[in-house]
Amino acid sequence: MNAFTSFNPKAFQFLEELTNNQNRVWFAEHRSEYEQFVREPMKCFTETLSDSLAKKDVPLWGDPKRSLFRINRDARFSKAKHPYNMHASGLFTRTGDKHSSGVLYFRLDPLGSRCAAGYMQPEPPVLKKLRQGILDNPKAWLSLEKSLKRKGYELDYSYSLARIPRGFDDVPKEVEDAMKLKGWIIRKQLPRSMICSKDLIKEVTNFAKDMLPLLSFGWHALEKFSD
Repeated sequence: MNAFTSFNPKAFQFLEELTNNQNRVWFAEHRSEYEQFVREPMKCFTETLSDSLAKKDVPLWGDPKRSLFRINRDARFSKAKHPYNMHASGLFTRTGDKHSSGVLYFRLDPLGSRCAAGYMQPEPPVLKKLRQGILDNPKAWLSLEKSLKRKGYELDYSYSLARIPRGFDDVPKEVEDAMKLKGWIIRKQLPRSMICSKDLIKEVTNFAKDMLPLLSFGWHALEKFSD
């Protein structure tokens, strides 16, 4: 597979047209464009970014066969019944498997591309251990948040509980809000000019490097409080 350089603007053109043509006949007629401008470049991006992360000692990687989300939607349990995703995305984890905890996420989207990192919608047992990690060392958590803020990053606090979760007592006031989080997520918007630039791999790699302390804090908690 060829090394990734950048996405072609035609990737956005295809996804925009797909948004307005949510039917299987249209997609079948334009599948070659999907493969050429979206699917194959996403595979190349996954391999090239994985190599770049390894060189920066970031223990995350993606597998073109396992790490990318399908363009077809499973609409059985959704009110929205359109058959295709209107974006392309993938996950990078320590195992290369989408189900591993602690991820780097990349999304190619005509409405706003981005990368993100952290623990997104963790299962209850995982979330409990992440909270135990904060409570176990609140000073380290506060130091981590301050370090991230100095670099221009902030956790998304919009997905939080109204109260301290059950089972956690004597929570220091300064980490009460952190204990209410339903997940740890930091996002970085990527303008089209960056998506179509040869600097994209470097940009996402640097973001992942910046996110490594957050991911490592979580990995440590998951290991320390494992059953």
